[in-house]
Amino acid sequence: MSNSDTKQARVDNLLQVQTARKEDSADRVFKAIDRLQKIDGKITFTSVAKEANVSVSYLYKYPEIKIRIAEVRNKQRSFPTSPIAEPNSSSTGKIVTRLKEKVQQLENENKELKRKHEALAGQVYRVHYLQEQVERQQQIIEDLQGKLKGEQLDSKVTPISSKRKATIDEQIQSELDFLGIGLNPTLTKTIKAATESTVLAAIAALKDQLSKKDIPNPGGWLNKAIKEGWTKPEIVSQTLAKLEHQVVITSERTVKELISFDKLQELSTIFKQKDE
Repeated sequence: MSNSDTKQARVDNLLQVQTARKEDSADRVFKAIDRLQKIDGKITFTSVAKEANVSVSYLYKYPEIKIRIAEVRNKQRSFPTSPIAEPNSSSTGKIVTRLKEKVQQLENENKELKRKHEALAGQVYRVHYLQEQVERQQQIIEDLQGKLKGEQLDSKVTPISSKRKATIDEQIQSELDFLGIGLNPTLTKTIKAATESTVLAAIAALKDQLSKKDIPNPGGWLNKAIKEGWTKPEIVSQTLAKLEHQVVITSERTVKELISFDKLQELSTIFKQKDE
């Protein structure tokens, strides 16, 4: 189907809808006139429009409707209207009574719905207000937490040897490349938080372990080794040897000092004897 055919189909469909609406409105108008005549209601353009649920301008729009209303209105003016029957005295009175009761019931329901609507509107407003307050308090808390962290960082005294490194040292990076260990955020943070000697000692321990057995996750092993200060067994032995050497030197020095003190006491005794 071409664009022109589609456009024409839409126009035809719109015309059909408009025609159907016009016929429905006209039918409602004529039925409204008949109902008003049956209950001896006053026929005017306003009363007919209200009964048919259309606008007054709609009634003036179509000549056949306008003429029909004018004819019925003129007949009512030329003939006196019959008195309206008392309620409950006839079928018409009963219908009018039921309609009044229905109208009253609908008005009461409408009032109740309005009351509930106002209550819900107040609750919605309060929810929005509380939500704004919560968001504002959360922002204040985040600002205070940021300030607190900043003050803690400023007041914290960190030794120079344990300061975090801004970047990974070239020697450490070359060792990691040699071992084929890639840097992830966790390992990078651990390396930056440790001293260079601690990291190199942990790498040496990792090399020693790799020479003895297969380690499935070298990066995780190295991360734990840095945190816990693991070292190569040879390094531990050398450290212990140094400590023993220092203990021996200290012991020898203490012995020498004791010998020197004894000699001084002996010389002092000799000098005293000579004086006597």
